[in-house]
Amino acid sequence: MDKREAFKIERRQGGHILSLCPDILLDNYLPALSQTSSTKSGNPWTCTIIVDNMLIKGTAGGPDPTIELSLKDNVDYWVLLDPIKQMLFLNSTGRVLDRDPPMNIHSIVVKVQCVNKKVGTVIYHEVRIVVRDRNDNSPTFKHESYYATVNELTPVGTTIFTGFAGDNGATDIDDGPNGQIEYVIQYNPDDPTSNDTFEIPLMLTGNVVLRKRLNYEDKTRYYVIIQANDRAQNLNERRTTTTTLTVDVLDGDDLGPMFLPCVLVPNTRDCRPLTYQAAIPELRTPIQEIDMGRNRFGSVDRASACGLEAGVAQQFSMEPGTKRPLVRFLVKPRARVVDSIPCGCVQEAAD
Repeated sequence: MDKREAFKIERRQGGHILSLCPDILLDNYLPALSQTSSTKSGNPWTCTIIVDNMLIKGTAGGPDPTIELSLKDNVDYWVLLDPIKQMLFLNSTGRVLDRDPPMNIHSIVVKVQCVNKKVGTVIYHEVRIVVRDRNDNSPTFKHESYYATVNELTPVGTTIFTGFAGDNGATDIDDGPNGQIEYVIQYNPDDPTSNDTFEIPLMLTGNVVLRKRLNYEDKTRYYVIIQANDRAQNLNERRTTTTTLTVDVLDGDDLGPMFLPCVLVPNTRDCRPLTYQAAIPELRTPIQEIDMGRNRFGSVDRASACGLEAGVAQQFSMEPGTKRPLVRFLVKPRARVVDSIPCGCVQEAAD
């Protein structure tokens, strides 16, 4: 992982100050540390410079040194000291200084011991390195996808999904605004109506609200792409990730039964009233039936009642001797119209 942390240097002074060991002057150092190498600056380590000159009065090198500098309480040896040049370096060789989990290094505290070799006085200066967060992690969703159901009769403006509450949504291990999450709905080219049908009015909660009326008869499923991004101050440095919310529409009792063909009343889902009419002509000629096995016609000795509803067959009888069907009285169909008497399914008629 390519970590480039920024630092802020703070100094805490302890003990009595002698003229030979004044305060370490850090006010003129930039928070962002520079990267240097031994070939450029002559320092013995290829490390990040924390302090390029502590401006301590006296010399720690040469044939007649007046002061002696060393580090105390240097946990994990994160800081290196060049006493001759009075420089402090970050010792990150082979490791990464990371404020985020799992390292969670928010600050490094080390003491610079200054010994006055002429009088033997010892002064300690505390150097605190505050590790500032860098937006180097993207948000991650707890689940790969999410699911919700909604009835088609749900009113517009109803919250239909609250599944990102708590830690069930997206999280970011960065700190401050870099770790805060916003949710927005993105356009889905595979489901173009999804971002118009739903919305997230409160981006920090991620709750999905119904924006348009649903119709189960038109569409039963939506695939909503939801993006989570952090709130880094620099918009160009914001990191994002996406997930898919599948919304299934449930059928509601919004339509009554209809007779076909249905002609809708304008601006409604109701059909115009229909009237069905049927007429049965008097039959005066003998009924012919085809023998499908022999592919020829023959005289009929049977009357067909197949295809008629219960009770309708009783409205017909056969004329004795002539085998002509007679209509006893007018047939009034209720649910469907019988246009003809089909052949092939017959019952024996009385002579």
